[in-house]
Formats: sequence, structure tokens, C-alpha cells
Amino acid sequence: MKKVLFVGMVFGALALTSCKKDYKCEVSTTINGQTSSVSSEHKDLSKSDAKDLEEACEKGGGTWSEL
Repeated sequence: MKKVLFVGMVFGALALTSCKKDYKCEVSTTINGQTSSVSSEHKDLSKSDAKDLEEACEKGGGTWSEL
């Protein structure tokens, strides 16, 4: 019974860990009537890293999205 409980606790701990995800920041600029856009992909980010990059992307006038 102890082994079953231990295995259950291990799987429970793994389920509670945060998954890493992929994100994209896209910035568009219009100069003299012509629009240019640049995007960058960020792979395998943790939640805290994604939050920091999202703030930087939006401060630069970009749009942040999950891939």
C-alpha cells in the first residue's frame, strides 16, 4: 500500500509542476504608408519567463500570443 501511495504522490507532484510553452511576439510598424512586421518565437518558456517577455513585448508595441 505504501508503494501505491508513493507512486500516487510522485504523479501528483508531476501534475502540479508548470509546463513550458512556446510564445510569439509580433511588432508592426507603419512608415510612410508601408507596414512592416517582425516576429520572434520563444520556445519552452516557464510562466515567469513568459510573463517578463510578454511585458517587454507589449511595452514595445507588440502583440504576445501562445503558439
